[in-house]
Amino acid sequence: MAKTSLGLDIGTYSVKMVEIDIEEGRRKLKSFSIVDIYGEGEEYDAEGASYSRLSAALKTCFKQIKVAPKRIKNLNSTLGGTSVAVKQIRSIPLGPEELESSLAFEARKHLPLDDTEAILDFQIVDGGAEQSFMDILLVATTKKAFDNQLKLLGDFGVKPRIIDANCTALVNSYLLTKGKPDTEPALVFLDIGAKSTNLTIFTDKNILFSRDIPIGGFKITEDIKNLHKADYAEAEDLKKKRGMGALLGEGPADGPTIRVARRMSVDGLVDEVRRSLRYYTKETGVREFEKILLCGGSALMPNLNSHMAQALSMTVEIYNPFEMFTTPPGFSTSMGPQLAIACGSALRED
Repeated sequence: MAKTSLGLDIGTYSVKMVEIDIEEGRRKLKSFSIVDIYGEGEEYDAEGASYSRLSAALKTCFKQIKVAPKRIKNLNSTLGGTSVAVKQIRSIPLGPEELESSLAFEARKHLPLDDTEAILDFQIVDGGAEQSFMDILLVATTKKAFDNQLKLLGDFGVKPRIIDANCTALVNSYLLTKGKPDTEPALVFLDIGAKSTNLTIFTDKNILFSRDIPIGGFKITEDIKNLHKADYAEAEDLKKKRGMGALLGEGPADGPTIRVARRMSVDGLVDEVRRSLRYYTKETGVREFEKILLCGGSALMPNLNSHMAQALSMTVEIYNPFEMFTTPPGFSTSMGPQLAIACGSALRED
C-alpha cells in the first residue's frame, strides 16, 4: 500500500505544496501546487505578506491539491529566513541538562530578538560520551515564528507532523532521492527566494553549514526596474524573459544596449557566495566544491547559472529533485527548483 505525505513550503512570495506517494521504493508526485501570494501586477512587499494573503494562498493550495485540510494526517511543513538558525557546533561531551542549556544559549546568539523564547532541536552527528568531542547539528526558531505557522495551519484544521528548517528539508530532498555524496567535494545549495538567498553546504561527512544572504529576487527586480526605468510588473517580466540580459545590457541586435557600470545585486550575491565558500574551507578544511545547485523562485532566471558559473569558476546547475519520480500531467521540470523544499519536507520520515 502506498504511503502518502504532503510537504508545504510557505515562502515570502509564494506557497508551494506537494503530495507524494511512495510504494516499494517507487516515488510518485501525485499532485502539486504553486500559488503566488501577490496578484498579477501587484508589487512584492519586502516587509512580509499579511496573514490574510497567506491564508488565501494556502486555501488555494489545498483546493488545487484536492485534499480536505481537516482530513490531512501526514503533512510536514518548513520555516526559513531570519527566524530560523541552523548551526553545526563542536562541544566537549555534555550531559542532557548541560547540553540543552548550552544549546539554548547558542541559539539565542543567532536568532532575532523578538521577545519570545527559542524553540530548538538538535542531533548529535559525530562523537559522544566515549569520545573527546560532540558534533551537534542545532536547529532553532523563535516561539513567535513557530506559533504563527501553527496558527495559520490550525485555522484550516491542520496539525503538522513535523516543522523542519528550509535548508535541512532541501538537503533531505537530495539525500532521499539521489543518495549521500560518496566523495569529499562539498555540494552547495543556493535557494534564491524573493527576500533572501539561503546558502547551504553539505559533505559526505555530514558537515553542514547554512547562512542567509539578504539578497533575493526582489532586489534583482529592483535593479532591472531602475536600470530600464520600468514599473515593477515590467521589471518582473524582463527578469523572467531576459534574465541576466536585462542586467548586462544585451539588447536586440537592431536596438540600443545599456552598458552597466554600477554593481548589481547579482554581483553582491556572487561575492557573498565566494566569501561563504572561503569561510567554510577555513573552518572545515574542505577545499573542493563539486557544484552549486540552484533552486527557489529565481533559479530559472535566464543565464543566471552560466553567469555564476563563470564568476565562481564552478559548475552551477538547476536543481530538480523529481528526476526519478513519476510525475502528473501539467508538471514541468522547470517547477522542480520551486518545489524542492516542499519535496524534502514531504519525504521526511522522522
